Formats: sequence, C-alpha cells, structure tokens
Amino acid sequence: MNERLNNGSTTKTILPRLSPGQTLKHFRLESLLGEGGMGLVYRAYDTRLHRPVAVKVLSPELTSNPERKQRLLQEALAAARISHPAIAQIFYVDEEAGATFIVMELVEGKTVRDLVQNRELDLLGAIDIALQVAEGLAKAHERGIVHRDIKPANVMLTPDGHVKLLDFGLAKWLDHGPGQGPAGTLPSDQPQIASTQSGVVLGTPAYMSPEQVRGAPVDSRSDLFSLGVLLFEMATGQSPFRRENFVDSLHAVAFDETPPMNSIRPPIPDELQRIITRCLKKRVEDRYSSARLLAEDLRLLRRHTEAGVEHPTSWRQRLVDAWEQLRQHPPSWYAWFVAGAGGLGLTLYLSILQIGLGGVVFLVLTGFFLYRHARNRPHRIQELFVRRVSKIPEVRLIAFHDGQATVVVDRPVAQLYGRINGQLRNCNRKLYSGQPMTVSILHEVPTEQLHKMLASPGVQYVRADATEKGQP
Repeated sequence: MNERLNNGSTTKTILPRLSPGQTLKHFRLESLLGEGGMGLVYRAYDTRLHRPVAVKVLSPELTSNPERKQRLLQEALAAARISHPAIAQIFYVDEEAGATFIVMELVEGKTVRDLVQNRELDLLGAIDIALQVAEGLAKAHERGIVHRDIKPANVMLTPDGHVKLLDFGLAKWLDHGPGQGPAGTLPSDQPQIASTQSGVVLGTPAYMSPEQVRGAPVDSRSDLFSLGVLLFEMATGQSPFRRENFVDSLHAVAFDETPPMNSIRPPIPDELQRIITRCLKKRVEDRYSSARLLAEDLRLLRRHTEAGVEHPTSWRQRLVDAWEQLRQHPPSWYAWFVAGAGGLGLTLYLSILQIGLGGVVFLVLTGFFLYRHARNRPHRIQELFVRRVSKIPEVRLIAFHDGQATVVVDRPVAQLYGRINGQLRNCNRKLYSGQPMTVSILHEVPTEQLHKMLASPGVQYVRADATEKGQP
C-alpha cells in the first residue's frame, strides 16, 4: 500500500504476504481479503474458539519505529474498549516472528464505497447508514475515543442491513472528559497513547476535517464533519471535496464552500440538506456538539422518510438558511442587488407621478387580480401534484385534507417514497406563500378503511382497480 506523508508525497510501504495455512498464535490464515489501513487483512480461523475472524498484519516497515508502532496499535487499544453493534469488535493483539497483528470481528458485506459506485443506495438507505454510524460514534465519543478516519471504505453494510464501522487505526484518546486524572491527564490505569505529532496530516484528504488539515488538535466534532462528507456522498454520489490531487483536496476541505446538493442530484429533502450543512461547518463550534444530537436528527428524518412525510421547514429555519445563502455571495452581488432594487423603486415612483390617479386605480385592480391568482395557487399546486403522482403505477388513491395529502400505494418501496416526495418538493417550490403541502404514504389499507377514504370529499384520484386490492 502507499502511505501519504504530510508534504503530499508518497512512500511505498512493504507488505509481506503470508501464505494461506500459516498460523499466527492460534489463528490459521485462510485467504487474503485486501489492504486495510496500514496492513494486510486476512480471513482466518480461531482454532481455540472455533470461529472465523479477520486478522490484520501490520507492515514491518511501519512497526519498526517504536513510536509509530504505538500509534498504529491505537486501533486495538481504542476499539477493544468499545462494545456497540455498529463498531467492528477487536478481539486480540499480539506479535509472532516479528509480525504484529490484530484480530478483529470478521465483517462480510459491501463497503459504502462499493454501494455508492454501483448506485445501490437510495435516500432512505443513506440516512439509515449515517444514523447507525452516528450511534456508533456517540458510543465511542462517550468513551473518549475519536475515529479520525470516517470514509466510505471504512463503513460496511452486512447482508442483513447492519452497519459496521471499521478501522480505528487513526483513533486517539481525548485528553478531556469523564475519567480524567489530575490536571486533565488520563488516569494511570488507562493506556497511554502517543499523540499525533503537530503538523503531520493523518487520514484520507477528501474526508478529513478542516482542523485535521491544519494539523490542529481534534475532538469528537471532527468525526461529525467526516460523517457529513460521507452522507453527502451517499446522497449525491459525489464527494464534495475530492479534487485531482492531494494538495487540492486539502485546500478544498479547509476553504471551499460545499456545493449545493440539489445541483448534483435533485431532489434532496430540505431537512437532509440542513443536517449535512451543519455537519460541514468549517468552524468546529458551528457543528453539532455531539454525535448523539446528530443521531436524533437523523432518526427523526428517517422516520419522516419511511412514513413518506415531507417535514415542513419552520420559518426560523428558513430565515437561517436564507441568511447562510446570502453570506456565500461575493460583495459584487450585493452591489448589483442594491443598484437593481434602487432602479426599480425609482422607476415605479416616476411612473406613478406620470400616470395620475386613473393609472393608480388600474395598478390597484391589477394587484387585486394578481393577489387572487396567488391565493388560489395552492389549489392548482395540489392539482399538479395529483397529475404527476397518479402516473406512478403503484399509486391507488390520492386524497387531500387541509393541505395534507394521503397516498395509498401497493407496496412499501424506498424508491417509491423518494419519487412521491420528490414530486411533492417540486410542487412546493412553485408556491408563492403559505404552508407547503405534506404527504403521508400508506400501504396494506383494510377494505373498510379504503371505502371510508373513498367516501370522503377530499379524494382527488382513484385507480380503476383500487377497491379490488383492499386488504381484509
């Protein structure tokens, strides 16, 4: 494997390949799984406990230096202390015949990198993966441990849908929090792990936090930035800070603004955009204060997505988002905006002076008709939503009540939720004012409930065979 140095150059790390059938202690190597974080990872068999495991053999070139070896062993010392379903368990660490190796839980499945490349993730799947990672990080952070290398290759999805966070090879102990010793030091019974040398960059450039790029001290909020990058990529298929070379990627992480997600792969829910934007703040204090708070927002977003409900954004949040967008414009934009507004105001003033009272009355009447047009627009938006959603074959019934749409579908498919919510967002963007529409998606509706819905005055669309497929 290649190791990236802090000056942007690479050095070739020698990774001796061990033969299948070779034994390290009581772990019999079976096959090479691949390279993984400064070493080779093998599928192996624990001859004592009779179970399959993964064995990472660290490169002798990297472990020959005692200080570097101590840093590399952080993976075992840190992750072995954490027990959580979303974190791959560390079982054992030892040396034999000059080889330093770590025995880990064998995780089978696909990495997020593979899922993104093969376009196997829908929006609901991306949110669920991010939620499980956030819950695992919350557990690690509460134990005083930061991962520092959250990236698609280090997150796996098992065949049964569970997420496993791999490779705490860059983890380090936080020097604050519960369990401190005198003067903020670690208690004497905790393993002492060497801190990263100041100015040395560790991690994968496109997924690092700005403070990692600067070689500054990091805390748990650095992982939240990297998780935000991961979620951005899962939702859009592109990494926001990946550039052509190492140095440009570092510069993008430290200084470039995050591109609008809807410009890459629309439609993205406003709430998801808000969550990712908060994770990717350059200033540490502007991000979520903890992974637990991030997990709560993701859990709520997943619940709304699963139920097919488009959560309306509050006016306060809209103002905050609008202010954030205004802050991103260059100074020249503001100058043109002020000049345009002033010119328009002057034109209207001069026009009123010239046209007299009759012209003013005409303008008032015109304004009245425009007001009526805007006031009735929500009804036309509902009609637009019905026309578009009724074209989806799985949709059986659409009804409205007080701006709330109810859509009955044949089967609960995540992609179906995404299509319906996408149409809802597109229609809501056409509203001039008022509260946006929301939608609730139902399936397996009993026949009695379906007949009651059909008898309600808000029904806008009924498929021809809708009553034939009601569930008893």
